[in-house]
Amino acid sequence: MRIKIIAPFKGATSSGLYGAPSKENPSGEIPIGMEIDVEKEPTDWVGRYEVVSGSTEGKEPILNNSAYAVEAKGGGYYVVTKDGEPVTKGLRKDDLDGFDTLSEEDRAAFVELHKKEA
Repeated sequence: MRIKIIAPFKGATSSGLYGAPSKENPSGEIPIGMEIDVEKEPTDWVGRYEVVSGSTEGKEPILNNSAYAVEAKGGGYYVVTKDGEPVTKGLRKDDLDGFDTLSEEDRAAFVELHKKEA
């Protein structure tokens, strides 16, 4: 899931989130506007971030009118197709759990992440 750090109140231009300082980030600050990838929603940061992609909560699933479909490839592998053409490398069934509940935008992001090599 990808999140974006937002201001604590409208009009704030500083006051990001602070964490442990590191070699790459000596101040430990995660500035407003920065996007980061997280395993799950950091609910203790409520009001300080917005979900950019990866969460299906509150979204309507696209069930029958999607350009994307999952098809068995054989040998326990599956591929995602777009308009009948394979667009991902071979994936195991577990890798595709929940794909059918994603929004069209999140499906496109998933395909980009797992696109087949040219």
